[in-house]
Amino acid sequence: METTATLGIDLGTTGVKVIALDTETGRVVAEAAGEYPTLHPEPGAHEQDPRAWWAAARDALRTVTAALGDHRVIAVGLSGQMHSLLLTDAAGEAVGAAMTWADRRVGADTGRLAADPRFRDRAGNEPVDAFTAPKLAWLARTDPGRLARAHRLVSAKDHLRFHLTGTWATDTTDAVGTLLYDVHEGRWSPELWRAVGATPDLAARVLAPDAAAGSVTARAARATGLPEGTPVATGAGDVPAAVLGSGVTHRSQVCLNAGTAAQVMRPTEEADAGAGFLFGAAYGEAPFLAMASLYAAGAALRWAGRTLLGAGEDLSEVAATAPAGSDGLTYLPFMYGATLPRKDDAALGGFLGQREAHDRAALVRAVVEGVAFGCADAVGAVSAIAGEAGPPREIRLVGGVTRSALWREAFASVVDADVCLVPEGGSPRGAALLGLSAAGGDARQVAALSGRTEPVHAAAGADHDRYREAYARYRARAAHHLAADTAFGGETPA
Repeated sequence: METTATLGIDLGTTGVKVIALDTETGRVVAEAAGEYPTLHPEPGAHEQDPRAWWAAARDALRTVTAALGDHRVIAVGLSGQMHSLLLTDAAGEAVGAAMTWADRRVGADTGRLAADPRFRDRAGNEPVDAFTAPKLAWLARTDPGRLARAHRLVSAKDHLRFHLTGTWATDTTDAVGTLLYDVHEGRWSPELWRAVGATPDLAARVLAPDAAAGSVTARAARATGLPEGTPVATGAGDVPAAVLGSGVTHRSQVCLNAGTAAQVMRPTEEADAGAGFLFGAAYGEAPFLAMASLYAAGAALRWAGRTLLGAGEDLSEVAATAPAGSDGLTYLPFMYGATLPRKDDAALGGFLGQREAHDRAALVRAVVEGVAFGCADAVGAVSAIAGEAGPPREIRLVGGVTRSALWREAFASVVDADVCLVPEGGSPRGAALLGLSAAGGDARQVAALSGRTEPVHAAAGADHDRYREAYARYRARAAHHLAADTAFGGETPA
């Protein structure tokens, strides 16, 4: 009997991951990953070279296709970092480096767009630095010559699909993520394009995430080992793909995807995310996702590892030597700005409540707990957009941060819902499932391959109480910190 596989390619903020799923069992039969550098040519810049994206993806695909054995690839799906600004010329070559969601040079332009009610009314979101529109406005103001050379604007995963299929398109989730797409009309908004100083002629055609956008070319087949002619799905942004890859399909469920950044997402019928953000859904009956985020989740943990640990030390093991609650020390994970308890792109992170008795282990544990508490705040924000669905019944965890048992315990101890881990869930699986759907897989097949779950338990006894007390301190100190930040003109005094 022939065995078949669907491949998922996830182009993240720091690296690419490729997985192959058995289409009968959902088992990961091969996987590979690669990294690419981030460039910082000036303060606030966060850029990447699209050529490095393709090189890393190509090499990972070669590794996976070489390890498939008897499995035949029948589909490819894509997901990728959202909100990047990638411009290409008529030949498909990048016009300069791509600006990622983490680029923070655009504050003045974000402020100007935020004062224009059309963005909230039509695009469904208040402008913040992370979205594409402020970056495009910044480029139009600072480098109009580069903008004039551009032929189209696409997202990161669209660049990979062009290398695989030779065709250009984007999908509804990444279109919504630009802040240039009318979520009520379901089309690009020429008025919003003009408001940022660009022509709507740059807009790519928009397809459904699980549409077959093309097929693997002979050239791509030689480069990657994929079979020529294999259908390639349009794909989706990594956030909506993670929801699909976690098995969240109902409004009573929430997906927490904790990678470099963390996103908490809940399916919704309404194009209104309240105080959170609105995203397009990659799959399922609900067309949208209500989302709240923490910009620095894994990023904060990596900072702690790089800054506070010695060679060979494990973050969770060091943190575990300090008591639950970090002995009163609080870490605010606002390295890239704050989203909760209110949005403030200029906010800075830091430790609060530090005493002489606090040692290195307390600092490390405070970072782990601070990221968990920031994610719990995001769950609370999404829960407030409950409508008829009520509070979430189940929270499903995916992403690299969730591999830490200590982080999971801290998080589960401060949320009031069942929590489960989807060990092999996330954006790569969601991408693979979009590929399966593009190749003719039905909803039942897609649901069956969403991945196994494991229950996550809260701490017991005194540790549970310490976590709850620490979370209350976190919330009070975060509110005070952001209030001081506003009072001092966007820079909290030392």
